[in-house]
Amino acid sequence: MKIEFSSKGGAAMSLQWTEDLAVGQPQIDSQHREMFQRFDAFMEACSKRHGLEHLRELFAFLDRYVAEHFQAEEALMEDQGYADLEAHRQQHVHFRRRLADLRDELDAAGPTVHVLVHTNKVLLFWLTEHIKAEDRRFGEHLRRKAGSVRANLSESG
Repeated sequence: MKIEFSSKGGAAMSLQWTEDLAVGQPQIDSQHREMFQRFDAFMEACSKRHGLEHLRELFAFLDRYVAEHFQAEEALMEDQGYADLEAHRQQHVHFRRRLADLRDELDAAGPTVHVLVHTNKVLLFWLTEHIKAEDRRFGEHLRRKAGSVRANLSESG
């Protein structure tokens, strides 16, 4: 993961997906890349003082992303016998609740600076902590499992 701060034209931050975040499964990695790209574009809009205008668009993306990505990720974890699936699933439930709370706040108050800042904080934490740590741990599980399959094939071949 690459985080850059720039003082040009205000306080801008760029958060970019890097290969070290890959779990090794193309669909999941592609979805993670898209999340990083969307957040980076949103941060760019915020740096140009257009973040409030893009909040509803961001939430529309997040609604689709969470539904599709979490389902795909959890199905793969189950298929691959991931021991920490239930704990991981609970983190997804918690994130969905946080997004629902933010969505409720957005619907009640409209696109306010408070909602904007809180949304940025929640997403930044998710990207830097959950994907960087928890999803990478699943990637390590996939690599270990693939390594043991290769070892078994070479022993039997």
